[in-house]
Amino acid sequence: MATVLFKVRNIPAVLYKALGGFATNKLNLTRIESYMVDGHFENTQFMVDVAAHVEDEGFIQALEELSFYSDEIHILGCYPAHQRRQTT
Repeated sequence: MATVLFKVRNIPAVLYKALGGFATNKLNLTRIESYMVDGHFENTQFMVDVAAHVEDEGFIQALEELSFYSDEIHILGCYPAHQRRQTT
């Protein structure tokens, strides 16, 4: 699992576009939260949990696509998924 915090640019459909890289690279988002920066809708940041390791090629490509729509991207951490999340 990896947790990423990113601040999107103020353009139409930006969240849809920003998350597209995760979908194209077949990465599952297990959580998404939004936060207004300084109380303004124009400055919104999101935190997502991604079922991937930060060194996975798909994750790296997803972040590259995310960078086109974000002003800031921070990887907050990478950690093992809980045992219940493991697929058989």
